[in-house]
Amino acid sequence: MEYPGCKKHFRHLFFFAFHRGQKAAEAARDICNVYGEGVIGESTARKWFAKFKNGDFDVDDTPRSGRPSEFDEERLKALLKEDGHQTSRELAEKMNCDHKTILNHLHSMGFAEKLGAWVPHELNENNKEIRLQIASQHLARHRATRGHKQRFLYQIVTGDEKWCLYINMKHRKTWVAPGNTPKPRVKPDHPKKTMICV
Repeated sequence: MEYPGCKKHFRHLFFFAFHRGQKAAEAARDICNVYGEGVIGESTARKWFAKFKNGDFDVDDTPRSGRPSEFDEERLKALLKEDGHQTSRELAEKMNCDHKTILNHLHSMGFAEKLGAWVPHELNENNKEIRLQIASQHLARHRATRGHKQRFLYQIVTGDEKWCLYINMKHRKTWVAPGNTPKPRVKPDHPKKTMICV
């Protein structure tokens, strides 16, 4: 569990434990017993105890050298809009930074990697209308045979089939903003394949 301002609070607890004469490992265990397993490590406790032993009782973070890094999130959004299938490493190369920096910013912006659904081909309005008509005809036939012993849909024996492509096409994930879904990917026409029927 994350507590607001917990880092500084734990340092104060280390300071208190140090003045009580506790060992660093014991102080870390006590904090973990109260706040939850793994909230602070023994190595962190030893580091702070060593500082206190040297007479440095400042529990604030020391300023780091170098300038703070600047990151252009708008450029990252533009690159994703251009091609959402790019990997974090490809984006990092274009933005001249580490791919973990890209991942951190993508996650902080709410983006997630998702796979778009494969669709055999894009259905136009005519295709959809034909499918609806066929389904409606089957349903009407089934309802028409209501009193009969052998109703229409109960006479249909179904099996299963699977197309296996000779060449496996790479299906890449897409970076998607919160609340959005990836666009479906249309399969190319007539790839070499074989059908397995059960």
